[in-house]
Amino acid sequence: MSRGLPPGVVAALFLAAALAPLSLAALSGEPPEALPREAGIGLGLAGLALMLLQFGHSGRFETYSGRIGIDRTMRLHRAAALALVAMALLHPVAFVSPALLSAPAHGLELLWRLLARPRMATGVAALLCLCLVVALPLMRHRLGLPYPAWRALHAALGLAAVALAVEHALSVGLYSEAGPLKGFWLAGFGLAVCALVWSWGIKPWLAARQGWRVAGVRRIGEEYWELTLRRPSPEPFAFAAGQFAWLAVGRRAPWNDNPFSIASAPGERDLAFVVHEAGDFTRSLGDIAVNTPVRVDGPHGAFRLEEGEQRAILLIAGGAGIAPVLAIWRHLARTGHVAPVRLVYGAQSAGKLLYREELAATAAARGFGLTLKVEEGDLPEGATRGRIDRATLIEALRGLDARRTLALICGPRPMMLAVAAELEALGLPPSAILYETFVYA
Repeated sequence: MSRGLPPGVVAALFLAAALAPLSLAALSGEPPEALPREAGIGLGLAGLALMLLQFGHSGRFETYSGRIGIDRTMRLHRAAALALVAMALLHPVAFVSPALLSAPAHGLELLWRLLARPRMATGVAALLCLCLVVALPLMRHRLGLPYPAWRALHAALGLAAVALAVEHALSVGLYSEAGPLKGFWLAGFGLAVCALVWSWGIKPWLAARQGWRVAGVRRIGEEYWELTLRRPSPEPFAFAAGQFAWLAVGRRAPWNDNPFSIASAPGERDLAFVVHEAGDFTRSLGDIAVNTPVRVDGPHGAFRLEEGEQRAILLIAGGAGIAPVLAIWRHLARTGHVAPVRLVYGAQSAGKLLYREELAATAAARGFGLTLKVEEGDLPEGATRGRIDRATLIEALRGLDARRTLALICGPRPMMLAVAAELEALGLPPSAILYETFVYA
Protein backbone atom coordinates (compact mmCIF):
# COMPACT_ATOMS: atom_id res chain seq x y z
CA MET A 1 0.00 0.00 0.00
CA SER A 2 1.12 3.53 -0.78
CA ARG A 3 1.78 5.53 2.36
CA GLY A 4 2.37 8.92 0.86
CA LEU A 5 5.37 11.20 0.61
CA PRO A 6 8.15 11.24 3.21
CA PRO A 7 7.76 14.00 5.83
CA GLY A 8 10.84 15.87 4.57
CA VAL A 9 9.43 16.00 1.05
CA VAL A 10 6.04 17.21 2.32
CA ALA A 11 7.76 19.96 4.35
CA ALA A 12 9.86 21.03 1.35
CA LEU A 13 6.82 21.16 -0.95
CA PHE A 14 4.84 23.12 1.64
CA LEU A 15 7.64 25.66 2.05
CA ALA A 16 8.14 25.97 -1.71
CA ALA A 17 4.42 26.60 -2.29
CA ALA A 18 4.29 29.15 0.53
CA LEU A 19 7.31 31.06 -0.83
CA ALA A 20 6.39 30.79 -4.53
CA PRO A 21 4.36 34.05 -4.65
CA LEU A 22 7.22 36.00 -3.07
CA SER A 23 9.63 34.55 -5.62
CA LEU A 24 7.30 35.35 -8.53
CA ALA A 25 6.85 38.89 -7.22
CA ALA A 26 10.61 39.36 -6.97
CA LEU A 27 11.01 38.15 -10.56
CA SER A 28 8.18 40.30 -11.95
CA GLY A 29 10.46 43.19 -12.92
CA GLU A 30 8.45 45.74 -10.93
CA PRO A 31 10.64 48.35 -9.18
CA PRO A 32 10.60 47.85 -5.42
CA GLU A 33 8.37 50.05 -3.30
CA ALA A 34 9.23 51.65 0.03
CA LEU A 35 9.98 49.18 2.82
CA PRO A 36 6.59 49.47 4.63
CA ARG A 37 4.69 48.87 1.39
CA GLU A 38 6.93 45.92 0.46
CA ALA A 39 6.39 44.45 3.93
CA GLY A 40 2.61 44.83 3.59
CA ILE A 41 2.63 43.30 0.12
CA GLY A 42 4.84 40.42 1.25
CA LEU A 43 2.58 39.64 4.22
CA GLY A 44 -0.44 39.61 1.91
CA LEU A 45 1.23 37.32 -0.62
CA ALA A 46 2.47 34.86 2.00
CA GLY A 47 -0.86 34.87 3.85
CA LEU A 48 -2.84 34.15 0.68
CA ALA A 49 -0.46 31.33 -0.24
CA LEU A 50 -1.05 29.74 3.18
CA MET A 51 -4.81 30.13 2.72
CA LEU A 52 -4.68 28.14 -0.51
CA LEU A 53 -2.48 25.50 1.09
CA GLN A 54 -5.07 24.98 3.83
CA PHE A 55 -7.31 23.21 1.32
CA GLY A 56 -4.52 20.86 0.29
CA HIS A 57 -3.53 19.43 3.67
CA SER A 58 -6.99 19.31 5.26
CA GLY A 59 -8.74 17.03 2.77
CA ARG A 60 -7.61 13.63 4.09
CA PHE A 61 -5.10 13.19 1.27
CA GLU A 62 -2.85 10.25 2.07
CA THR A 63 -0.19 11.74 -0.20
CA TYR A 64 0.46 14.32 2.53
CA SER A 65 -0.59 12.59 5.75
CA GLY A 66 0.18 8.92 5.03
CA ARG A 67 3.55 8.94 6.76
CA ILE A 68 2.99 11.88 9.08
CA GLY A 69 -0.43 11.05 10.50
CA ILE A 70 -3.60 13.07 10.21
CA ASP A 71 -3.25 14.29 13.80
CA ARG A 72 0.03 16.04 12.99
CA THR A 73 -1.30 17.21 9.64
CA MET A 74 -4.31 18.82 11.31
CA ARG A 75 -2.15 20.44 13.97
CA LEU A 76 -0.16 21.98 11.12
CA HIS A 77 -3.49 23.10 9.64
CA ARG A 78 -4.36 24.93 12.87
CA ALA A 79 -0.88 26.44 13.26
CA ALA A 80 -0.90 27.66 9.64
CA ALA A 81 -4.35 29.18 10.20
CA LEU A 82 -3.07 31.24 13.13
CA ALA A 83 -0.02 32.30 11.12
CA LEU A 84 -2.01 33.39 8.08
CA VAL A 85 -4.53 35.31 10.21
CA ALA A 86 -1.63 37.18 11.80
CA MET A 87 -0.25 37.95 8.33
CA ALA A 88 -3.66 39.07 7.07
CA LEU A 89 -4.16 41.40 10.05
CA LEU A 90 -0.66 42.87 9.70
CA HIS A 91 -0.99 43.19 5.91
CA PRO A 92 -2.83 46.58 5.95
CA VAL A 93 -1.13 47.72 9.14
CA ALA A 94 2.30 47.54 7.51
CA PHE A 95 1.30 50.14 4.90
CA VAL A 96 0.69 52.77 7.59
CA SER A 97 3.28 51.56 10.09
CA PRO A 98 5.50 54.69 9.90
CA ALA A 99 2.52 56.86 10.88
CA LEU A 100 1.44 54.40 13.58
CA LEU A 101 4.90 54.55 15.13
CA SER A 102 5.28 58.33 14.97
CA ALA A 103 1.67 59.43 15.61
CA PRO A 104 -0.57 56.51 16.60
CA ALA A 105 -3.85 58.44 16.40
CA HIS A 106 -3.04 59.70 12.91
CA GLY A 107 -1.86 56.22 11.91
CA LEU A 108 -5.16 54.67 13.01
CA GLU A 109 -7.05 57.29 11.01
CA LEU A 110 -4.99 56.43 7.92
CA LEU A 111 -5.62 52.72 8.51
CA TRP A 112 -9.37 53.33 8.73
CA ARG A 113 -9.32 55.37 5.53
CA LEU A 114 -7.36 52.63 3.80
CA LEU A 115 -9.81 49.92 4.81
CA ALA A 116 -12.85 52.08 4.01
CA ARG A 117 -11.89 52.53 0.36
CA PRO A 118 -14.41 50.83 -1.97
CA ARG A 119 -11.65 49.00 -3.82
CA MET A 120 -10.62 47.37 -0.51
CA ALA A 121 -14.08 45.89 0.13
CA THR A 122 -13.24 42.36 -1.00
CA GLY A 123 -10.05 42.35 1.05
CA VAL A 124 -11.90 43.47 4.19
CA ALA A 125 -14.62 40.87 3.57
CA ALA A 126 -11.97 38.18 3.14
CA LEU A 127 -10.37 39.21 6.43
CA LEU A 128 -13.71 39.03 8.26
CA CYS A 129 -14.45 35.57 6.84
CA LEU A 130 -10.98 34.43 7.80
CA CYS A 131 -11.38 35.64 11.38
CA LEU A 132 -14.68 33.76 11.62
CA VAL A 133 -13.04 30.60 10.31
CA VAL A 134 -10.45 30.73 13.08
CA ALA A 135 -12.80 31.93 15.85
CA LEU A 136 -15.66 29.46 15.31
CA PRO A 137 -13.70 26.34 16.41
CA LEU A 138 -12.89 28.11 19.67
CA MET A 139 -16.52 29.13 20.20
CA ARG A 140 -18.32 26.08 18.82
CA HIS A 141 -19.13 24.48 22.16
CA ARG A 142 -20.27 27.77 23.70
CA LEU A 143 -22.56 28.38 20.74
CA GLY A 144 -23.89 24.82 20.86
CA LEU A 145 -23.01 24.34 17.19
CA PRO A 146 -23.11 20.64 16.19
CA TYR A 147 -19.91 19.30 14.68
CA PRO A 148 -21.39 18.56 11.21
CA ALA A 149 -22.87 22.07 10.97
CA TRP A 150 -19.60 23.63 12.10
CA ARG A 151 -17.61 21.59 9.61
CA ALA A 152 -19.85 22.65 6.70
CA LEU A 153 -19.72 26.29 7.83
CA HIS A 154 -15.95 26.07 8.25
CA ALA A 155 -15.49 24.97 4.65
CA ALA A 156 -17.99 27.50 3.27
CA LEU A 157 -16.37 30.42 5.09
CA GLY A 158 -12.91 29.22 4.12
CA LEU A 159 -13.84 29.04 0.45
CA ALA A 160 -15.48 32.48 0.62
CA ALA A 161 -12.39 33.92 2.31
CA VAL A 162 -9.98 32.58 -0.28
CA ALA A 163 -12.23 33.60 -3.21
CA LEU A 164 -12.50 37.16 -1.90
CA ALA A 165 -8.77 37.29 -1.15
CA VAL A 166 -7.82 36.14 -4.65
CA GLU A 167 -10.16 38.74 -6.17
CA HIS A 168 -8.59 41.38 -3.90
CA ALA A 169 -5.08 40.39 -4.96
CA LEU A 170 -5.96 40.45 -8.67
CA SER A 171 -7.79 43.77 -8.49
CA VAL A 172 -5.46 45.85 -6.31
CA GLY A 173 -2.24 43.83 -6.06
CA LEU A 174 0.85 45.49 -7.49
CA TYR A 175 2.65 42.25 -8.38
CA SER A 176 -0.41 40.03 -8.87
CA GLU A 177 -1.33 41.85 -12.07
CA ALA A 178 1.68 40.22 -13.74
CA GLY A 179 1.00 37.05 -15.72
CA PRO A 180 2.96 34.46 -13.67
CA LEU A 181 1.60 35.49 -10.27
CA LYS A 182 -1.91 35.99 -11.62
CA GLY A 183 -1.78 32.48 -13.04
CA PHE A 184 -0.51 31.18 -9.71
CA TRP A 185 -3.50 32.64 -7.83
CA LEU A 186 -6.03 31.40 -10.36
CA ALA A 187 -4.48 27.92 -10.44
CA GLY A 188 -4.31 27.83 -6.63
CA PHE A 189 -7.96 28.82 -6.28
CA GLY A 190 -8.92 26.21 -8.87
CA LEU A 191 -7.05 23.53 -6.92
CA ALA A 192 -8.74 24.63 -3.68
CA VAL A 193 -12.16 24.24 -5.30
CA CYS A 194 -11.13 20.88 -6.72
CA ALA A 195 -10.02 19.73 -3.26
CA LEU A 196 -13.46 20.54 -1.84
CA VAL A 197 -15.29 18.94 -4.77
CA TRP A 198 -13.18 15.82 -4.39
CA SER A 199 -13.51 15.59 -0.61
CA TRP A 200 -17.23 16.34 -0.37
CA GLY A 201 -18.51 15.27 -3.77
CA ILE A 202 -16.56 12.74 -5.77
CA LYS A 203 -14.96 10.84 -2.88
CA PRO A 204 -18.24 10.23 -0.96
CA TRP A 205 -19.92 9.20 -4.22
CA LEU A 206 -17.17 6.67 -4.93
CA ALA A 207 -17.36 5.44 -1.32
CA ALA A 208 -21.13 4.93 -1.62
CA ARG A 209 -20.62 2.88 -4.79
CA GLN A 210 -18.50 0.36 -2.87
CA GLY A 211 -21.70 -0.98 -1.35
CA TRP A 212 -20.68 -1.28 2.30
CA ARG A 213 -23.54 -2.43 4.53
CA VAL A 214 -23.96 -3.09 8.23
CA ALA A 215 -23.45 -6.82 8.74
CA GLY A 216 -23.93 -6.80 12.49
CA VAL A 217 -24.01 -4.73 15.67
CA ARG A 218 -23.40 -6.31 19.06
CA ARG A 219 -22.64 -5.08 22.55
CA ILE A 220 -19.23 -6.29 23.69
CA GLY A 221 -18.93 -4.51 27.04
CA GLU A 222 -20.14 -1.67 29.20
CA GLU A 223 -20.53 1.33 26.84
CA TYR A 224 -18.85 -0.57 23.99
CA TRP A 225 -20.19 -1.96 20.71
CA GLU A 226 -18.72 -3.88 17.81
CA LEU A 227 -19.86 -2.70 14.40
CA THR A 228 -19.20 -5.10 11.50
CA LEU A 229 -19.41 -4.05 7.84
CA ARG A 230 -19.47 -6.05 4.60
CA ARG A 231 -19.54 -5.14 0.92
CA PRO A 232 -20.49 -7.17 -2.17
CA SER A 233 -16.90 -7.37 -3.46
CA PRO A 234 -15.05 -10.49 -2.26
CA GLU A 235 -11.81 -8.51 -2.32
CA PRO A 236 -10.59 -7.71 1.21
CA PHE A 237 -10.39 -4.04 2.10
CA ALA A 238 -6.75 -2.99 1.74
CA PHE A 239 -5.40 -1.47 4.95
CA ALA A 240 -2.57 -1.89 7.42
CA ALA A 241 -3.20 -3.13 10.94
CA GLY A 242 -3.63 -0.10 13.21
CA GLN A 243 -5.26 2.23 10.69
CA PHE A 244 -8.72 3.80 10.89
CA ALA A 245 -11.54 4.94 8.61
CA TRP A 246 -14.24 7.60 8.64
CA LEU A 247 -17.72 6.09 8.60
CA ALA A 248 -21.00 7.67 7.54
CA VAL A 249 -23.81 5.30 8.51
CA GLY A 250 -27.00 5.77 6.49
CA ARG A 251 -27.60 8.65 4.12
CA ARG A 252 -25.55 11.19 6.01
CA ALA A 253 -24.04 14.31 4.46
CA PRO A 254 -20.39 14.17 3.30
CA TRP A 255 -19.33 16.39 6.20
CA ASN A 256 -21.12 14.24 8.78
CA ASP A 257 -18.91 11.22 9.38
CA ASN A 258 -16.88 9.87 12.31
CA PRO A 259 -13.43 8.27 12.63
CA PHE A 260 -13.17 4.75 14.06
CA SER A 261 -10.17 2.42 14.30
CA ILE A 262 -10.36 -0.90 12.46
CA ALA A 263 -10.24 -3.87 14.83
CA SER A 264 -10.17 -6.66 12.25
CA ALA A 265 -6.91 -7.96 10.81
CA PRO A 266 -5.88 -7.21 7.22
CA GLY A 267 -7.05 -9.85 4.77
CA GLU A 268 -10.45 -10.42 6.37
CA ARG A 269 -13.47 -9.77 4.19
CA ASP A 270 -15.47 -7.98 6.89
CA LEU A 271 -14.43 -4.82 8.68
CA ALA A 272 -14.94 -4.69 12.44
CA PHE A 273 -14.88 -1.50 14.50
CA VAL A 274 -14.94 -1.00 18.27
CA VAL A 275 -17.21 1.93 19.14
CA HIS A 276 -17.35 3.64 22.52
CA GLU A 277 -20.57 5.39 23.52
CA ALA A 278 -19.47 9.02 23.57
CA GLY A 279 -22.10 11.00 21.64
CA ASP A 280 -25.55 10.98 20.08
CA PHE A 281 -24.56 8.74 17.19
CA THR A 282 -22.53 6.22 19.18
CA ARG A 283 -25.21 5.96 21.88
CA SER A 284 -27.79 5.01 19.24
CA LEU A 285 -25.60 2.37 17.63
CA GLY A 286 -27.80 -0.47 18.90
CA ASP A 287 -30.72 0.94 16.88
CA ILE A 288 -28.91 0.59 13.55
CA ALA A 289 -30.51 -2.06 11.37
CA VAL A 290 -28.56 -4.75 9.56
CA ASN A 291 -28.06 -3.91 5.87
CA THR A 292 -27.97 -0.15 6.51
CA PRO A 293 -25.67 1.47 3.89
CA VAL A 294 -22.35 2.86 5.11
CA ARG A 295 -19.76 5.05 3.41
CA VAL A 296 -16.19 4.11 4.27
CA ASP A 297 -13.44 6.70 3.78
CA GLY A 298 -10.11 5.06 4.42
CA PRO A 299 -7.76 3.73 5.31
CA HIS A 300 -6.01 6.53 7.14
CA GLY A 301 -3.40 6.85 9.85
CA ALA A 302 0.31 6.40 10.47
CA PHE A 303 -0.23 4.16 13.51
CA ARG A 304 0.96 0.99 11.79
CA LEU A 305 3.81 -1.46 11.38
CA GLU A 306 6.31 -1.22 8.58
CA GLU A 307 6.56 -4.15 6.21
CA GLY A 308 9.06 -6.72 7.44
CA GLU A 309 9.29 -5.31 10.99
CA GLN A 310 11.74 -7.49 12.97
CA ARG A 311 11.85 -5.77 16.36
CA ALA A 312 10.10 -6.90 19.50
CA ILE A 313 6.61 -5.40 19.69
CA LEU A 314 5.13 -3.85 22.85
CA LEU A 315 1.43 -3.02 22.47
CA ILE A 316 -0.23 -0.78 25.05
CA ALA A 317 -3.97 -0.11 25.02
CA GLY A 318 -6.37 1.74 27.26
CA GLY A 319 -10.15 1.73 26.89
CA ALA A 320 -11.34 2.01 23.29
CA GLY A 321 -7.68 2.08 22.25
CA ILE A 322 -7.87 -1.71 22.09
CA ALA A 323 -9.38 -1.46 18.58
CA PRO A 324 -6.24 -0.72 16.49
CA VAL A 325 -4.05 -2.65 18.95
CA LEU A 326 -6.31 -5.68 18.53
CA ALA A 327 -5.91 -5.45 14.75
CA ILE A 328 -2.11 -5.43 15.15
CA TRP A 329 -2.27 -8.29 17.70
CA ARG A 330 -4.37 -10.38 15.31
CA HIS A 331 -2.09 -9.56 12.39
CA LEU A 332 1.06 -10.51 14.29
CA ALA A 333 -0.56 -13.79 15.38
CA ARG A 334 -1.50 -14.67 11.80
CA THR A 335 1.83 -13.74 10.25
CA GLY A 336 3.92 -15.49 12.91
CA HIS A 337 6.05 -12.58 14.10
CA VAL A 338 9.32 -14.14 15.26
CA ALA A 339 10.34 -11.48 17.80
CA PRO A 340 8.57 -11.22 21.18
CA VAL A 341 5.10 -9.67 21.21
CA ARG A 342 3.63 -8.30 24.45
CA LEU A 343 0.36 -6.53 25.19
CA VAL A 344 -0.50 -4.36 28.20
CA TYR A 345 -4.20 -3.56 28.27
CA GLY A 346 -5.97 -1.53 30.93
CA ALA A 347 -9.60 -0.59 31.53
CA GLN A 348 -11.64 1.15 34.18
CA SER A 349 -13.65 -1.97 35.05
CA ALA A 350 -13.95 -5.63 34.09
CA GLY A 351 -17.00 -4.85 31.93
CA LYS A 352 -14.86 -2.53 29.83
CA LEU A 353 -12.00 -4.99 29.38
CA LEU A 354 -12.89 -6.27 25.92
CA TYR A 355 -11.99 -9.49 24.06
CA ARG A 356 -10.43 -11.05 27.18
CA GLU A 357 -11.01 -14.63 26.05
CA GLU A 358 -9.58 -14.07 22.58
CA LEU A 359 -6.53 -12.26 23.92
CA ALA A 360 -5.82 -15.02 26.45
CA ALA A 361 -6.26 -17.75 23.83
CA THR A 362 -3.91 -16.02 21.37
CA ALA A 363 -1.32 -15.40 24.07
CA ALA A 364 -1.35 -19.08 25.05
CA ALA A 365 -1.26 -20.35 21.46
CA ARG A 366 1.42 -17.98 20.14
CA GLY A 367 3.50 -17.40 23.26
CA PHE A 368 2.66 -13.71 23.35
CA GLY A 369 2.88 -11.80 26.62
CA LEU A 370 -0.38 -10.46 28.05
CA THR A 371 -0.91 -8.09 30.99
CA LEU A 372 -4.43 -7.01 31.93
CA LYS A 373 -5.08 -4.14 34.35
CA VAL A 374 -8.40 -3.15 35.93
CA GLU A 375 -8.78 0.00 38.03
CA GLU A 376 -11.96 -0.74 40.02
CA GLY A 377 -14.73 -3.26 40.64
CA ASP A 378 -14.52 -7.01 40.15
CA LEU A 379 -11.17 -8.44 39.14
CA PRO A 380 -11.48 -10.87 36.20
CA GLU A 381 -9.27 -13.92 35.85
CA GLY A 382 -5.75 -13.05 34.74
CA ALA A 383 -6.03 -9.33 35.55
CA THR A 384 -4.33 -7.29 38.26
CA ARG A 385 -5.46 -4.16 40.04
CA GLY A 386 -4.27 -0.69 39.06
CA ARG A 387 -3.37 1.50 36.13
CA ILE A 388 -0.65 1.14 33.53
CA ASP A 389 2.21 2.69 35.48
CA ARG A 390 6.01 2.64 35.40
CA ALA A 391 6.20 -0.66 37.28
CA THR A 392 3.84 -2.26 34.76
CA LEU A 393 5.98 -1.06 31.87
CA ILE A 394 9.22 -2.23 33.50
CA GLU A 395 7.71 -5.69 33.88
CA ALA A 396 6.44 -5.68 30.27
CA LEU A 397 9.94 -4.80 29.01
CA ARG A 398 11.67 -7.44 31.13
CA GLY A 399 14.09 -9.44 28.97
CA LEU A 400 13.71 -7.11 25.96
CA ASP A 401 16.36 -4.84 24.48
CA ALA A 402 14.77 -1.39 24.76
CA ARG A 403 16.77 -0.21 21.76
CA ARG A 404 15.33 -3.05 19.67
CA THR A 405 11.71 -2.71 20.77
CA LEU A 406 8.86 -0.91 18.99
CA ALA A 407 6.03 0.38 21.20
CA LEU A 408 2.57 1.19 19.86
CA ILE A 409 0.23 3.02 22.27
CA CYS A 410 -3.47 3.75 21.86
CA GLY A 411 -5.93 5.08 24.42
CA PRO A 412 -6.96 8.35 26.05
CA ARG A 413 -4.58 11.15 25.12
CA PRO A 414 -3.26 11.80 28.67
CA MET A 415 -2.55 8.10 29.06
CA MET A 416 -0.65 7.95 25.74
CA LEU A 417 1.49 10.95 26.59
CA ALA A 418 2.29 9.62 30.07
CA VAL A 419 3.15 6.13 28.81
CA ALA A 420 5.28 7.53 25.98
CA ALA A 421 7.27 9.62 28.46
CA GLU A 422 7.82 6.60 30.73
CA LEU A 423 8.96 4.41 27.84
CA GLU A 424 11.43 7.02 26.68
CA ALA A 425 12.77 7.26 30.21
CA LEU A 426 13.15 3.47 30.20
CA GLY A 427 15.40 3.60 27.14
CA LEU A 428 13.16 3.37 24.08
CA PRO A 429 14.17 5.81 21.33
CA PRO A 430 11.43 8.39 20.62
CA SER A 431 11.25 7.16 17.03
CA ALA A 432 10.29 3.71 18.36
CA ILE A 433 7.25 5.00 20.29
CA LEU A 434 4.17 5.36 18.08
CA TYR A 435 0.77 6.79 18.92
CA GLU A 436 -1.90 8.73 17.07
CA THR A 437 -4.61 10.97 18.48
CA PHE A 438 -7.89 12.35 17.17
CA VAL A 439 -7.41 15.48 19.31
CA TYR A 440 -5.92 18.05 16.92
CA ALA A 441 -5.54 21.03 19.23
